[in-house]
Amino acid sequence: METLDYIAQKFQIDITQRPPIEILKINRTIMAQTLCELGFNVGAEIGVAKGEHSVLLCQNIPNLKLYCIDAWEHYPGYWDYLTTRLNFFYEETQKVLAPYNCVIIKKFSQDAVKDFADGSLDFVYIDAAHDFRHVVDDIDDWSKKVKRGGIIYGHDYKRSTNPKLRQEVVDAVNGYTYANKIHPWFLLGERGPYDRLYREGTRSWMWVR
Repeated sequence: METLDYIAQKFQIDITQRPPIEILKINRTIMAQTLCELGFNVGAEIGVAKGEHSVLLCQNIPNLKLYCIDAWEHYPGYWDYLTTRLNFFYEETQKVLAPYNCVIIKKFSQDAVKDFADGSLDFVYIDAAHDFRHVVDDIDDWSKKVKRGGIIYGHDYKRSTNPKLRQEVVDAVNGYTYANKIHPWFLLGERGPYDRLYREGTRSWMWVR
């Protein structure tokens, strides 16, 4: 069964709806289990922090080879943590991912993507800088590395007007999908009190390549 058909059947959704199509009863754990059910076993996570989501992926996809890509340093568009915290996150990531088949790549996303062949990944998960330009660049460049029928998805589908906290994922994803005529595409997770947040973190976005 093709990926899109499997998702439509599993979550009982009509993929002919106008996007974004909401899949409310899904969190990152269920998404990882779905990747496993699809037989996906080579993926990349862009923006790893301290490796918590990487561990979740590895625990739910037993045969996964995961490329964990993060610069673990500040750059324009990303100021979420102090440098001391980023250094700690890098050390923590190495510890928590040691039991798994993970390749930790300490590079900026746009440098690391050059090391991957087009169509070489089953999925990519994007959760790095959240300003408009970086999100669009990450989606555009990493999408090419995913095979046809693979999955492109990411975290933090939200918007912030705080100039000190660039959160422009809503605009980047909406603009990219519109400009590239991507249909269908999905929003994953429950709505929160401001139609942005829910308790596991924030809503995710996803489509099939």
